[in-house]
Amino acid sequence: MKRLIPLLAILAAFGVAAGQLTGCKRTPPTPTEQDAIAVWKNTHAKPHISDLLNLTKTNGQMQESNGIPIYTLYYQAEDKTVVPLGNSPAGTINKHQGSYAFQWTEKGWLGPDNRVYPVH
Repeated sequence: MKRLIPLLAILAAFGVAAGQLTGCKRTPPTPTEQDAIAVWKNTHAKPHISDLLNLTKTNGQMQESNGIPIYTLYYQAEDKTVVPLGNSPAGTINKHQGSYAFQWTEKGWLGPDNRVYPVH
């Protein structure tokens, strides 16, 4: 019995080391609400017709396509127009929902604005 315990400890340590060396597949941390805010600002920069007041992540879904992880971030946003649009005067507050699809790359999440958002 005295020999069995050290043998089990050595076996467990070897198993952990082998797992680290073989590169066990892990799920990367998902894009954040801050990443979605950056995407919104990058995609709405030109022409600049509204300012983002609030963006809140409401849900998210991880899936794979051809072995590549894709994360869909769902959000609710509130923006304020800076120019008149149609019958709406400047300063109109709009609320809407949407989603952004991020694709995993070796450098981080590639957003719909073609910018990479590194994992923190």
